[in-house]
Amino acid sequence: MSESLYEKLGIDPSKQSVRDIFLKLIDNEYQGAFVNIITDPFCENRVLTQHQDGDGSKFIQRMIHYMETGDEQVFAGMADDALSMNSGDIAASGFVFGPWIITDVLNLNLAPELKKIVMKAVAVRLLELREIYKEHNFNLKFLGGETADLPDQVKSGVFDIAITAWADKSDLVAGNIEAGDVIYGFASDGQAAWEEKPNSGIMSNGLTLARSCLMHKEYNKLYPSLKRDGEFYTGTHYFDSDCISASYGMTAGEALLSPTRQWAIVIKTLISILKEKNASSMLHGISMNTGGGATKISHVGSGGLIYVKNMPTPPPLFLLIQNESGETWQNMFRSFNCGIGIDVVGENNDIFREAIIETSRICNVGQYHLGGVVKGETESNQIWLSTPFGDFKY
Repeated sequence: MSESLYEKLGIDPSKQSVRDIFLKLIDNEYQGAFVNIITDPFCENRVLTQHQDGDGSKFIQRMIHYMETGDEQVFAGMADDALSMNSGDIAASGFVFGPWIITDVLNLNLAPELKKIVMKAVAVRLLELREIYKEHNFNLKFLGGETADLPDQVKSGVFDIAITAWADKSDLVAGNIEAGDVIYGFASDGQAAWEEKPNSGIMSNGLTLARSCLMHKEYNKLYPSLKRDGEFYTGTHYFDSDCISASYGMTAGEALLSPTRQWAIVIKTLISILKEKNASSMLHGISMNTGGGATKISHVGSGGLIYVKNMPTPPPLFLLIQNESGETWQNMFRSFNCGIGIDVVGENNDIFREAIIETSRICNVGQYHLGGVVKGETESNQIWLSTPFGDFKY
């Protein structure tokens, strides 16, 4: 497979190099699960996990928006992205009923007044998100964190969140995936029941490439402190122009700032429905399609499985990114979720399918029957995608 444009920008879309480096250091008792999990040292019937992530390079796009408009609320989305990038990952392994302990780190290189604006926007939005999660019966506590001024290390800002969570062993989604299982996907675009406006589906991965190829090349001169050396921005789009979708009515800039959906709510809804049906064991694995995009599911399950997926046409933003960048579609599906935010794998029966459909209806999030799982001939998991743009193997 050829090197992707994302990799040429210095990003490892699959993060395989990170996994290889830290493999021997990590303690993980559930190799097929989506996150690393250990038994709670104080209770043999419980497990715990900890996850750290943030809103990535979206902060740069927020800065451009703020510099052009003075809109302070643009920084509130940092909370949505950073929280969901963590809560979605741990929920994918079943951490939805036990307590969560949340902390954050905000590293900045901003003028004092702008620093206050950013902190206030993040704090207010975290309060709102906490109430949304409480309405869905999550048990979460926020213990503060760290804010640091790092003018020698950071050009603008970096916002990360960490969540420590507990779950009963009986509630785990451990990645016990088998040949014959079916794969469903939930849409990353559209407007979920709790969302205030439509979502482009971008989530919080691939933003470096998306910003680079879409934002107008004039931004290289307008905001040199918000880019790396050279002509980083190569596009023709300004933040406030170029409606990319008649159905969503977004500009390119707005589409790039769509927040990562709070996937933990979708996942908890599904698991709760299956519990009510005494069918929890039918759910075998979940993948949140962040780093690695449509191929992320390869990290769930073990034993040389082949995930065969029939991908729908991506939402408008991904079509625009591919058209403007010239990236191959094989690499697009590896760098972006391309419209499918999470993959869900389980038994091939009516009960499981009906639970998927009911979750879609309750959450107002689209669902797709993507394909199924077959046994491979190697020890490594593989991904076979059938897309409107060709068939690809990973």
